[in-house]
Amino acid sequence: MGLRNPQTFLFFLLLMVLGLSAPLGAAEGKRLALVVGNSAYTATTPLPNAAADARAFAAFLKENGFEVDSLINVDRAGFARGLSTFSKKIGPADTALFYFAGHGMQLKGENFLLGLDAELLSEFDVDAEAIALNSIIGIMERKASLSLLFVDACRNNPIADRLNASVEGVTRGAALKGLAPVGSTGSGTMIAFSASPGQVAYDGVGENSPFTTALVEHLSSPSLEVGTAFKRVIRDVRVKTNNHQSPQIVSNIAAEFYFNASAPATAVAASDFLAQIDFEKAERIATARGWQLYLAKHQSGSFSDSARAALRLLEGGGDGLVSPQEAESRMKLTQSQRKEIQLTLSDLGYDIGAADGNLGQKTRRAISRYQKALGLIETGYINSVVANRLELVGVTSTDSVVSAGEARLFDPEDLKGLETDERIIRAAQCLGGKEIIYGEFGSRLYVAVYDRHSSWQTAKSAAQRCEAHLASISSKAENDFIYGLFETDDRMFETGFDGSVSYKMGPWIGLEQDPGGREPRGGWRWLTGEAMTYNNWLPNHPNEHKQGDDFAMFYAHLDGNRDTADLKASTWDDMGPQNSSHGYIIEFR
Repeated sequence: MGLRNPQTFLFFLLLMVLGLSAPLGAAEGKRLALVVGNSAYTATTPLPNAAADARAFAAFLKENGFEVDSLINVDRAGFARGLSTFSKKIGPADTALFYFAGHGMQLKGENFLLGLDAELLSEFDVDAEAIALNSIIGIMERKASLSLLFVDACRNNPIADRLNASVEGVTRGAALKGLAPVGSTGSGTMIAFSASPGQVAYDGVGENSPFTTALVEHLSSPSLEVGTAFKRVIRDVRVKTNNHQSPQIVSNIAAEFYFNASAPATAVAASDFLAQIDFEKAERIATARGWQLYLAKHQSGSFSDSARAALRLLEGGGDGLVSPQEAESRMKLTQSQRKEIQLTLSDLGYDIGAADGNLGQKTRRAISRYQKALGLIETGYINSVVANRLELVGVTSTDSVVSAGEARLFDPEDLKGLETDERIIRAAQCLGGKEIIYGEFGSRLYVAVYDRHSSWQTAKSAAQRCEAHLASISSKAENDFIYGLFETDDRMFETGFDGSVSYKMGPWIGLEQDPGGREPRGGWRWLTGEAMTYNNWLPNHPNEHKQGDDFAMFYAHLDGNRDTADLKASTWDDMGPQNSSHGYIIEFR
C-alpha cells in the first residue's frame, strides 16, 4: 500500500530518529514525573491549550527517559490522589519532576493550583478546591535527590481576581495578578514559572502556549544543561509575547542536569531535517523578515548559506548596499536599546565593558565576536539580522517586523514555528484567503488588507473577527508609516475620473463621524475611543459631499482628467456606506 502523504512518512521518520537519540535514564535513581493539565474549567475561563501543553510535555519527558504519570482535566480530589500516588514512588536517589498547566492564583502571598471544580466563593474554599504549591515543593524536596518543577499557571483568572478583591480590597486585589514570588528553594530544587511574579501568562494562539513550546524545544537540545536551556526559554517567550511575559527560574541546584545528555549522529540528522522544514517555510514566505527569522533560529547548518544569499537578494536597497555604519545608523537605536544590546551580550558571556548605552570599542569587539558566532560578516555594527537575534531580550530594529511591498497570501502553517510575533500568525489565520502587507510601528502591528469592493462596515467587521480594530492614527510619523506599507501596491488604490476630479482612493481607517456630527469636522472619533489629537484631512475636507459620508479613508485627487500614478494619497477624506475601497488597515496591539 502506498503512502498517501509523504510528509506524514517524513514526520514519523523524524520521530524514529529523535527516539533513537533519547537517553535511557539517569545513571543513578529513576526519572519520575507527574504532569497535570487542566483545560475544561467551568466556573472560570477555560484554557484550550493547557491539556495540550501537558500532553506535549509528557511526550517530551517520555522520550527523555522519564516515567510519567499524566492527569488531564482533574478536580481537586483527583489532583490530590495523583500527587499521593506520585509521592509514594519517589526514592532518595530519584529525580522528581512536576509540571502543571492550568489556572493558578496567589492568596495572602501563597500560591495555589486549581482543580477543575474550583469556584472560590470565599477564602475558606481555597484549601478544598486548590492545591498549595508549597506542599508539592515540600514533598518533593523531602523525598527526591533532585526536584524540578515547571508551573504554567499564571493565566488570567477572573474567579481568583474576584476572591483577591474580596479578601484584600478592590485596589490591592486588582494588583495581585498571576502568582506570588517564591524567594528561595531547598537544596537540589529548581522551580520554573511561565511568567514573572504578578504577570499573566498567555495561553497561545497555536497548539501550545509560548512557554511550553519553548520548553520542549530547548530542554530537548542535546547536551544542554537545564539552566542554560531555560535562559533560551526566557528569550523565546519574551519575543513571542512582545515582552509582556517573562518566565522566571528559582534554582538551588549545585549539580548540572541534562534532559538529553547525548548528541549522537541521529540528533544531527534530525536537526538538519528540522532546518530543511523551516527553510522551505522561509522560501514560501519569501520575505526578508522570513529569512531573518530563519537565520536567527538556524545560525549554521546545511541551509544557512543559502538563507543568507536569499536575504541579501531580498534586502536590495537595505543593509547590503550601504556601509555597516550607515545600516546601524538607519536603525535609530535609542540609548536604552543600545544598553539592552550590551546587557544581552554580557549575559551571553561577551565582555562589553560598562553597560552605559554607548557602543564603544569593547562593545564593538563583542558585537564582532557575536557576529562570528552567528556565522555573519564581522563588522562590529548592529544590522537587521543581529538585531532580530537580539530581539530575544527585547531589542528590535526599526524594520524588524515588515513583510513586503505588495500584498500577498501568507499560510499560517508556514509562519508557525518560524514567526516570533504571534499577532502576525493571528492575522494570517483570521484573514485567511486575503492578501496582506504587515509592519510594526512602535509596539503596534498594522496589516494592510487587499479586499476589492469592501465597504467600511465590511472592513470594521473583518477587524473585529481578528479581535483587533481598524487603525487609529495619532501622529504624522504613524500616518507616513502606514501609508508606506501599501504605497507601492497599485491594487490597494481605486482610481478614476468623476467629471471634475481625478481621484485616488486608498484603504479604510478606523475613523467615523457621529450621526449628529456636522462639518467642518464635527463629531469625528476613533473607533478605539482614543482622543483625536492628529488629523490629515485633504484641504477643505471632510465636506460630507453626500449625506452619510461618515467614514474615513486614505484619499487624494487632482483637478481635471489627470494621471494619478504619482499622486501621493496619504491624506484622508470622508466617504459613505455606498462607497467601496480596495482594502483597509487593521491594527493589532
